[in-house]
Amino acid sequence: MKTIRKSYLYGAIGGLCMLPVFMACNGEATDAQSEKQEGIWTEARPMNPIVPEGVYIADPEVRQMPDGRIYLYGSRDEPGNAWCSRSYNVLSTSDLVHWDVEQTSFATQGLGKQTDYTEEILYAPDCIYRDGLYYLYYCLADGGEGVAVSASPYGPFKDGAAIKGITGIDPSIFIDDDGQAYLFWGQAYAKGAKLSKDMRSIEGGIRDSLLTYEEHAFNEASSVRKRNGIYYYVYGGHQRHGESNCATLNYATATSPLGPYTFRGVIIDNWGSGRNLVNNHGCIVEINGQWYVAYHRPTHASSTMRKACLEPITFNEDGTIQEVEMTTQGIGGPISPMYRMEAFRACLLSGNVYPTVRRPLHDIPVEYLTGIQDGDYAYWKYYDFDQASVNRFICKTWDKNLDATIEVRLDTPDGELLGVCDVKSMDGETAYAIHETKVQPVKGIHALVLVFRAKNAADKGKDLLNLEWFSFTSANQ
Repeated sequence: MKTIRKSYLYGAIGGLCMLPVFMACNGEATDAQSEKQEGIWTEARPMNPIVPEGVYIADPEVRQMPDGRIYLYGSRDEPGNAWCSRSYNVLSTSDLVHWDVEQTSFATQGLGKQTDYTEEILYAPDCIYRDGLYYLYYCLADGGEGVAVSASPYGPFKDGAAIKGITGIDPSIFIDDDGQAYLFWGQAYAKGAKLSKDMRSIEGGIRDSLLTYEEHAFNEASSVRKRNGIYYYVYGGHQRHGESNCATLNYATATSPLGPYTFRGVIIDNWGSGRNLVNNHGCIVEINGQWYVAYHRPTHASSTMRKACLEPITFNEDGTIQEVEMTTQGIGGPISPMYRMEAFRACLLSGNVYPTVRRPLHDIPVEYLTGIQDGDYAYWKYYDFDQASVNRFICKTWDKNLDATIEVRLDTPDGELLGVCDVKSMDGETAYAIHETKVQPVKGIHALVLVFRAKNAADKGKDLLNLEWFSFTSANQ
């Protein structure tokens, strides 16, 4: 059963980072309730996607390394490729709020190249610590797999070498309690094998069909973890949305790392997060006692240019995992309406609308929603309207737009109407425009749904506007 989460940050990491900070003009902290009315409101909090704007990291494998910091290893999408690129970045954080990026931690071409045998595109990686070293397992568009090594979880990873005797994609590395390391990989039929002590080669035979396309709906995206004696094999599955689409992150369990595995269900489904969606890929990870699922969402009305996200998960007493939904709030709990929301963070999209990015010369990249047409709508889950009393909605549109309206609704596209924001046509007179409207008072936790309408019948089927951000305010008017 899917539930709305009201608590804030799960686990011990960054337990205070969710608390709004209210400052008077003299810089001294004041009473939060009174300052909501007359001071400056700020909030540092986790939010989905977790990847910085203008950065596209997919296939996330998240690890808490011995230094206590959390690292994300994934493929890096860039325009012009069907999938991925020829280099990796490493993302890391100490608080699950602010993610830093180490560019070009490993590459097969150009700066950072560490393979003398290939220049193929790099698909999904994984990384693990052992005996003072960090081992990066990578795969190539031609089906080859390899390993590179670093003395730091940040990289750079050096001396990439092929792992002989295996072909496939999406390696997952796992070290059991007895110290034995295993490698898992494959497409349609999952494979697994023991690794040698030096972590660089297969030892013994390869176990084929640990999971199968027919029995487990296995497509790809292997990721293995262990909890309370149970082995969890997380993967992309096709059982809900057709054989060509593995939008669900499924899981199977076993009492031995090499199986047999039994299908258990779905952890998260990214269907509805973008047009032309094809896959999902991620992992489950324990951070300071709380478990999370990492996954990705596509952007740019494509199956690629994907961005990693995080949601907390809950285990039942029997070890099964409760399915969770995609949210904007991520691991941070419901959002204050006073938060200025970047529109690209919508967790569900319907119609022609999609996230994209602009990259001004000598300026920062900005992501926003574009392609918005009459009848399109988007969800941001979830808002806690008990955190602030608001009476106005304000938003920013970028570049040209046609005459349109934005309906501000709760929970569904035909849910309670809080207000209607008029968007007047603009043909380049300024770079952007700000729009405001009154909204009705509201309490409680709700999904926010914006529904877009053309004012003129002749504009139906045309792109109406580009939405960059929005917020609620408490204006005295």
